[in-house]
Amino acid sequence: MLWLFQVFALTAGLYGCQVWATVSLTYDSSVTTRAHVFHLGFLKKLLGVKKGTDTHCVLRETGQMPIFFYWFRCTKRFWNSLLSLNNPLLEKIVRADLLLANRSDTWTYQVLHALQDLPTSQQLLDVIRSRQTINLGQFELTLRKHIIGGWRDLDILTPHEAHHSSRIMRTYHTHFGVPLGNTSGWWDDRKRNQKPLLPLYLRLDIPSNLSRALSCLRLSGHNFLVQRMRHDRNRRPYELRICDRCDWHTI
Repeated sequence: MLWLFQVFALTAGLYGCQVWATVSLTYDSSVTTRAHVFHLGFLKKLLGVKKGTDTHCVLRETGQMPIFFYWFRCTKRFWNSLLSLNNPLLEKIVRADLLLANRSDTWTYQVLHALQDLPTSQQLLDVIRSRQTINLGQFELTLRKHIIGGWRDLDILTPHEAHHSSRIMRTYHTHFGVPLGNTSGWWDDRKRNQKPLLPLYLRLDIPSNLSRALSCLRLSGHNFLVQRMRHDRNRRPYELRICDRCDWHTI
C-alpha cells in the first residue's frame, strides 16, 4: 500500500511543483500545505495511530521523506532543464529572474532562500547565481543528510535527558527506529535509489489489528502512563510517570 501511494498519490502532489511549491521548500513552510496534511494523514491512518503522533517518527517508520524533499528535488531538475534547452527566450527569463532575486515574490529568491537551510548552502547559491547546472546526485545526498541530521543530533541524548519536545523522537530512535546512515537501513546513503527498509512487522502479512497495536507501541501512541500523563489535564512530570503495569517502579 505504501508503494502504491508513493507511485500514484504522492506523484500527483508533485504536478507543477517546480512553479507553485517554491514557497514551501523547507520543512517549516511545507507542514502548513494541504499536500503535507494529506501525506501524513494517509500514513497515520495506515498505521492506525493517533492524529497527534509525531510527524518525524511516522515518516521514518514508513520509510518516507517529508514532502518538501520531493518538491526540492523536482525544482533542481527543472533548473537544470532550463539551462540545457538552449532556448534564447528561456535564457532571458532566467537572467531576468536572477536580476530580481532580491524580491520575495520571484522564483529565484524563493529557491535561494530555501537553499540557505542546507549545510553546503553557499556553494549551491553560487551555482544558481552563476547559472550553472546542479549535481543532482550530490544535491539529493545533501538534502537527505540535512533531513536525517535531526535524528543524528539525538545520538548523544538518552530519552531521560532529552527535552520534552524531542523525548518521543529520542525514545523511538533508541528502541525502535530502523538504522540510519550507511548501514543497510533507512535511506541508506549507498543505496539511496532503492526503497528504504521498513520495520519487519510492516513487511509481514499479519492481521491489521496486531500491526496497528505495534505501530501505537513503537510511535508512542499507547496508553501507558509515560504517554497518557503527557496529555492529562494535571500533567505529571516525566520523572513521576511510573509504570503501573509492573513492580519495577520505573518510567
